[in-house]
Formats: sequence, structure tokens, C-alpha cells
Amino acid sequence: MSDITPGSAPTRQRGGMETGATTHGWTRNGWRIPLIVLATVVGAVVVVCLAAILVLATGSVTVGADVKPGLIERTLAPWGRDRSVQRHAPKVKNPYAGDPDAIAEGLDHYRENCLVCHGAPGAPISELAKGLNPPAPSLGKEESDTPDGELFWVTKHGIRLTSMPAFGRTHSDEEIWKIVAFIRHLPELTAEEKEFLRGDASDEEAHQERHLKEFYPQVHSAEPTGHAERARDGRHRESRP
Repeated sequence: MSDITPGSAPTRQRGGMETGATTHGWTRNGWRIPLIVLATVVGAVVVVCLAAILVLATGSVTVGADVKPGLIERTLAPWGRDRSVQRHAPKVKNPYAGDPDAIAEGLDHYRENCLVCHGAPGAPISELAKGLNPPAPSLGKEESDTPDGELFWVTKHGIRLTSMPAFGRTHSDEEIWKIVAFIRHLPELTAEEKEFLRGDASDEEAHQERHLKEFYPQVHSAEPTGHAERARDGRHRESRP
């Protein structure tokens, strides 16, 4: 009895110690891999952030509007913009949808504020709009899938770091909804409406022409007005007998 009892107890005790040690070791090893993965991910994020800061700090990114944007700017920026607009825009229908009077008033606002950059069917964009980067979208059929609320939100609040201003500072919500109503009407412009919009483009060209003649008359004058031309004419007069 003394041989069995003493012999069995230590065996059970030794087995328990071995099991506990094994479990403890497995727990340590089990946490080690996730921690290594987490540290690797955090380190990679830090490296990418530092690299981006370094690139910006050195001025390597060209911000000129005549330079084509990079891949990240062309993909991530529009994606983030669209997600933001979808989240913040009101989920409502235009209260003036299809209203002829609202469309007529929206036409006046569009001609005054939007035509110069967005153009319209039969009315091309202005010279100013050709230098925008990103370019102003051509409104019309491509906007048919955009909810009314999103068009309203963009028109009211604008888009930062683009040429789209916030018209909510100068227009009431009612006026902005009427602009949205006219945007919906763009694919169905009548001949009179197209002529009205084209006339505005012609007026703008005439205004620019008057501006050039007023401030840069030498550009539109056949007579030499530059310093070099005046000096040359003076030398000719002095050389005459």
C-alpha cells in the first residue's frame, strides 16, 4: 500500500505540472503571432504616413492646374467626395420638380452663375472653364442618376479644393431647389432657351473684348504702341534728312 500510494501521487502531480506548463507556453505563443502582425501593420502605416509627409514637405507634388492629377487623386478623391455627399445630402425630392415657373427662374440663376463653367446643350463652356482642374462636369443626362438632394447639397455647400462655390451664401434654399429643377430640364431645352443661353455666352465674349480694348488697347491697334516700336519709329524719324 505504501508503494502504490506514494508512487501514484507524485505521478499525478508531475502530470499536472507538465499540463500547466504546456498550457502557459501555448498561451504565450498564441499571443505572440497576433502581436507581431499588429506591430507590422502599425509600422507599415507609420512608414507610409511619414513617406507621404516627406513627399509633401519637399514640394515634389505639383499643384499646377495644368498638370494631370495622379492616380491616387483621380481615384480616392472622387470616391471620398461621393461618399461624403451621399451621407450629408438630404434624402428628399425636389419640391419644384417639373414646375414651369420654377424652371424659368432656375434658368435665370443658371445663366448668371453656372453657365460660365458648366455650359449647356448648345452653349459651350467659357475660356475660363477650360483651365479648371478638376474640370466642371457637363450637367445634363449624366446627372439623371444623381438624387435631387445631392444636387441641392453640392449647389448649396460647394466642394472644397475645386472650382465649385457654395451658393448657399448668396441664394436661398428655394432658389437652389429651382436651380436643381432647371438642371433636370437641361436635356429638354427648347430652342428659345438655348438661344437665351447662347446669347449670354456672346455677351460674355463681348464683355471680354471690351475689357481687352480698355486695358490693352495696343493689342487691338494697328499703330505700334510698345516701347520697342516707339523707339524704332523715333530712330527712323531722326535718320530722315
